[in-house]
Amino acid sequence: MKKIFTINCGSTSTKVAYFEDDKLISKVSLTVTAEQLKKMPKTLDQLDLRTNQVKEFLKENNLNPAEFDIVVSRAGTIPSVPYDGAYEVNELMIASVTYAPEAQHASTLSCLIADKLVKDLGVPVIIYDPTCVDSADEIAKVTGIPEIVNMPVAHLLNTKMAGITYAESIGKSYKDLNLIVVQLGGGITLGFHEHGRIADWVYDDEGPMSPQRAGAIPTRYLVDYCYKSDKTLQDMRMYLCGQSGLVAYFGTQDVRDVEKMIDKGNERAELILKAMAYGVAKSIGELSVVRDGKVDQIILTGGVAYSERITEWIKQKVSFIAPVSIIPGEREMEALAAGGLRVLNKEEQVHPYIYYPKGYSSIEEIINNPNELA
Repeated sequence: MKKIFTINCGSTSTKVAYFEDDKLISKVSLTVTAEQLKKMPKTLDQLDLRTNQVKEFLKENNLNPAEFDIVVSRAGTIPSVPYDGAYEVNELMIASVTYAPEAQHASTLSCLIADKLVKDLGVPVIIYDPTCVDSADEIAKVTGIPEIVNMPVAHLLNTKMAGITYAESIGKSYKDLNLIVVQLGGGITLGFHEHGRIADWVYDDEGPMSPQRAGAIPTRYLVDYCYKSDKTLQDMRMYLCGQSGLVAYFGTQDVRDVEKMIDKGNERAELILKAMAYGVAKSIGELSVVRDGKVDQIILTGGVAYSERITEWIKQKVSFIAPVSIIPGEREMEALAAGGLRVLNKEEQVHPYIYYPKGYSSIEEIINNPNELA
């Protein structure tokens, strides 16, 4: 029996779960409140709080980290990597997400907490299916500014799991299909899954607005907004990725709250929520051309996919492209555990982590010259 512990840090919670082989034994979502987050504007400020929450969970459930066979964490904001699957959490990864993160995102904390829990215990720690796997078509990375290369970022962990789940439901392999998979969460991302790889994508800063994100803003407005605002660079980053979208309009990221407003006759709430669904449909249409309209299925997944109102709005606009399946919720913990089990059973190899942040060539250089996001 393999003992597997999984960690998945999101913007307002730390999800942890304990598995024995593929059986879920215990699982919890440890909340980080809005008031707590206000006092910790940078992601790394939250590390001690979240680590202590996880330690308390272990204590309450009589779980000894020394007895784990493996700890599997969600990947953080690391540079692009060439493969999906498992990567070792090593000194380079820890230094990179601590001193030279690619972005401010709570997922960064997952591998740091994992490392703290089992440091010096001899328990292997890996990340699985990071968001930054670069399997995309080169043409998809080109932008109108030569100095800017649009590198792929996608919610691979849950969307790949949704693709696998759908494929199994029709008796096929995930790698036999062309899928557009939409992650409807605090941020909304989409990917064109071509036979098991992400050929193209729409990240949460270039597509629809979402419960927490601004989405794509026309540059003619965004440039003026940035220069006229009194926000610092860090303030603006946090606003666009965490404090905009539904939060900016209604003070809540919970779609259910907005739907209650609609049910009470709030026409503005209906307009804004429908605009979010409309943006998702437009992005699905954008990805539908990636392989000349050859799309086997569109899949809507993530927490917001529980909203029949939103999924129906989207289906009405995109069903002409391909059939639509709804696979609501998150399967990230199960995906992490399944990856860990495959590694333990030697069905899958762990990739070495050897990828330096841009501009760095040694761990010492990373530590001694942190970037602006650290």
